[in-house]
Amino acid sequence: MHANPRKLEKLQKRLQQILHQNNLQAHRSAIQQISDELQVDASDCAAALLYISQPHLFENILEPEEFSTSLPQVTRKPNYRTVRYRLDVGSKHQIEHEQLLAVLVEESGVDRKRIARLDMRDTYTLVDLPDGMPADIFQLLSEATVKGHPLSIKRLKANRKKFRDSRRGSDQKA
Repeated sequence: MHANPRKLEKLQKRLQQILHQNNLQAHRSAIQQISDELQVDASDCAAALLYISQPHLFENILEPEEFSTSLPQVTRKPNYRTVRYRLDVGSKHQIEHEQLLAVLVEESGVDRKRIARLDMRDTYTLVDLPDGMPADIFQLLSEATVKGHPLSIKRLKANRKKFRDSRRGSDQKA
């Protein structure tokens, strides 16, 4: 199994940037401690961390016929916390659902199964991604494009109006 060259190149650039801009001594110590406790080589720990952060780096590329039969459901109930984002691309940009999904997976490294909702509207798209997205991944998605159109991802704030209205109603009854 070979790594996707584009993903590997992006990963190398991100790693190079992190190596040059950060003091990683505490991280090195943590890896050494973990590898000692697990009685494995430090490179095995690094490989496991790479697997956690980039689960699709070595994913097989499906043929178009196989790909269409494995499409995820548009909306599903996740068993983990998600955050809703707005993308500045929609169906009027002549972007297909599957193209957008592929870019999200490739740029973020998020497992396809963890993209709980992809609701493409005319001029924008709403998508639910796992909570806790690292800032560097968010930055990559902010700069990503689909068919030349920037995603311009923005996190949407939760609508707390229902909660406030229900509290007001109970306060008025008292």
